[in-house]
Amino acid sequence: MVTKRHGISPDLLIHPGETISDILEERSLTQKELAERAGVSEPFLSDVIRGKKDISKSLAMGLEYALGVRSSFWLNLQANYDAELLSLQEEETVQEEEKEVLKTIHEVVRFLKKNSLIPKDLTEKQEILQLRYFFKVSSLLGLRRLAPAGAFRMSGTAAVNNDVLGAWLCMCKVLGENSNSLNNFDATKTGRLIGELKGFMCNAKGDIIRALPELLSQYGIDFSVVHNFRGAPVHGYIEREKNGTYQMVLTIRGSYADIFWFSLFHELGHIVNGDLNRTGRLIDTDAAANSERETRADRFAEDALLDPDSYKEFIKKGDYSLTAIRNYAKSQSVPAFIAIGRLQKDKLIPWDRFTRYKPKYSWLQ
Repeated sequence: MVTKRHGISPDLLIHPGETISDILEERSLTQKELAERAGVSEPFLSDVIRGKKDISKSLAMGLEYALGVRSSFWLNLQANYDAELLSLQEEETVQEEEKEVLKTIHEVVRFLKKNSLIPKDLTEKQEILQLRYFFKVSSLLGLRRLAPAGAFRMSGTAAVNNDVLGAWLCMCKVLGENSNSLNNFDATKTGRLIGELKGFMCNAKGDIIRALPELLSQYGIDFSVVHNFRGAPVHGYIEREKNGTYQMVLTIRGSYADIFWFSLFHELGHIVNGDLNRTGRLIDTDAAANSERETRADRFAEDALLDPDSYKEFIKKGDYSLTAIRNYAKSQSVPAFIAIGRLQKDKLIPWDRFTRYKPKYSWLQ
């Protein structure tokens, strides 16, 4: 959790000049004598001692000769003072426009506080500073510029707010920094991964959103499910890391289990198909749904979940009763809701038929 908070006044900071004053008293030296030994004017040295001027490089070297204290000590003393003073003056850098962004991303902020990712009891300016550190941006205005740089599978119907979208992307990056993925992704193990995912899908109980990352981490995929927010109608995000692993993030915006699993296999398709070899990130939107890349990822997901030849044979029979669907799904080692969702998507059965047999995923907290 980011917890940078200030509890002292700039007036209480100790200027490096006070250290010079202490040494003068300790060694019974006058300012005039030290100025002569250090090769600077007495008025300049006096201003430094009173905190009106900073220790320059030439003074630092002069103090090394005159006092036997290395110049690096004085320069570090001055640099630390400048950094502390700048930190205490941070609130003065908050812009009015940032306050407007804070209002826009209020749902994200509420989530971060609820999960103790930022402190709760802050002033408006303190909150903005905390978010700068959390999102790793020098200004909240930068969030909107980061939004297009992500990799998304977005709804084409909901309104997009670039501030919220950028905040969501930054949050995903921060949450993915402590990756548990130890192995590089190996495309030759795709078949085994698909088999394990199907088994997990059929047998998983309880909080699968928290259990699924353990499976995928074994294959070099740092997987997580992140809350979605109004203004960021995102189904998923994927990025190739330099160490050969991948970060994959899904939301449960679609709610229905078949949508969630199809999205996961779709993103896996992008990895297997090498769609991230030319770029570390991938923008995956409904607007690009007809592109060759998206078509190939969709086909990968469809074929991985349901064998294409067996699906054609199943359709040819034309028996879409619940019993027939369940038997077919069992033959493919997937839950019935996968076959139901595919038939609905292909408009072979109405959207409202058997929908009650499709589970919905939701957050436990």
